[in-house]
Amino acid sequence: MCGIFGIVSNEKAAQKIVLGIYDLQHRGEQGAGIAVSDGKQIKEHKGPGLVTEIFNEKEREGIFQKCAGNFGIGHTLYSTIGKTGEEKQPKTYQPLMGKFRGQSFALAHNGNLVDYEPLKKEAKEKGYTFQSEASDTEVIVSLISTSDEKDFITALRKILPRLKGAFALTILYKDKVIGVRDRCGIRPLCLGQGNSSFILASESCAFFTLGANFLNEVDPGEIVVLGKAGIEKRFLWTSNPTLNFCMFEYVYFARPDSKIAGQSVYFYRKHSAEILAQESPVEADMIMPVPESGRIYDNAYSWILKIPIEEGLFKNRYFSMKTFLTSRETDKRFLQRIKLHPLREVVHEKRVCITEDSLIRANVLPEVVAMLREKGAKEVHVRIFSAPIRYPCFLGIDLASQVELVAASLNEEEIGKKVVQADSLHYISLEGMIKASGMARERLCLGCFTGEYPVELPKNWNLRPPS
Repeated sequence: MCGIFGIVSNEKAAQKIVLGIYDLQHRGEQGAGIAVSDGKQIKEHKGPGLVTEIFNEKEREGIFQKCAGNFGIGHTLYSTIGKTGEEKQPKTYQPLMGKFRGQSFALAHNGNLVDYEPLKKEAKEKGYTFQSEASDTEVIVSLISTSDEKDFITALRKILPRLKGAFALTILYKDKVIGVRDRCGIRPLCLGQGNSSFILASESCAFFTLGANFLNEVDPGEIVVLGKAGIEKRFLWTSNPTLNFCMFEYVYFARPDSKIAGQSVYFYRKHSAEILAQESPVEADMIMPVPESGRIYDNAYSWILKIPIEEGLFKNRYFSMKTFLTSRETDKRFLQRIKLHPLREVVHEKRVCITEDSLIRANVLPEVVAMLREKGAKEVHVRIFSAPIRYPCFLGIDLASQVELVAASLNEEEIGKKVVQADSLHYISLEGMIKASGMARERLCLGCFTGEYPVELPKNWNLRPPS
């Protein structure tokens, strides 16, 4: 999962791109970058860390002067595991650069490709030299770079049907910014308009800071071309697009102030909490969100059950990193003790119900429960606002191995008692999630919940049914 951004403006673009990707920081915290064109040349700046670190106050003006132009794209990085889960993908910071018939272009990608080795081999045979052997994004760059077509859009249009997996793209070429969405619309991409600009972004929340208005979403299987005249072209690159939008965007990734797939993310979370309150009520003295993932959910859950919310977990306000987005080498349980501090005065001798958006590997929640018990909580109950995640994701979320998923081998009661060690633990039902989304089941990607995916599985991936 990553954040992508693109803009065509009558004003300097670099500053606007940085503001745009800052509003997409929640989609990736491992790196960020921008690429800006003056219509002839492309200049870039990218690296590891948060947007505020890469474009820090000391260096910002120099970067903006170097990256001069009115056309540009940006990216925030959330690196995933390769299709087999055996090799961690190196952090190749985007946008990635390529050349098409001697002219530079830049590309930013949100999603994940599968079964791309034949495409990589083809590009190598045509003379392309890969900088990273594990980057699926560079495969797209290599195919464009080695295309025999004379026109860039024609080359792109011929390449897209050959890509398997999930992808939303922003591409910078000369004085054009191009947005692309895969045929299933698994990853979000939307279009906005400001007083002096047209914008592409993963989420509509990126428009507000720039004073732009949300126009519409890029359709599944659509190409949008922005240029000096604004929206210059919109057309489908595939004849049979569908919508199979990722449910986990609603659950976790998207920001509450975004609207995606026609639904307010805020109201999805509110409705799902109301549904879980009906499905799995609790007897407790307080509802307590795990900051920040339990927010919004806890308000609606509390309201329905008439149980007050208490802030018994204090979050260090200077610790901004989202635990799920940290690298795999991170000790996430220890991280919680740095990030969260339970308040004894609030939880001692109390029945506490903590709320979490999801439970994936169960390497964080047990530590939270343990900390509350250490401070004297009489009971600790857990409510999860996502159905059990039992299957891997190969479409852009770092869930590549079924072995690591706690719900793949244990049932709800076993997870609650043996792993989390809570007095009770309940998930929302899959049917409840679908109802909260307001969308038909067939218009959602539910692969990590059901093992049924909108695209063909990688050939070497044998899924086992959960225990």
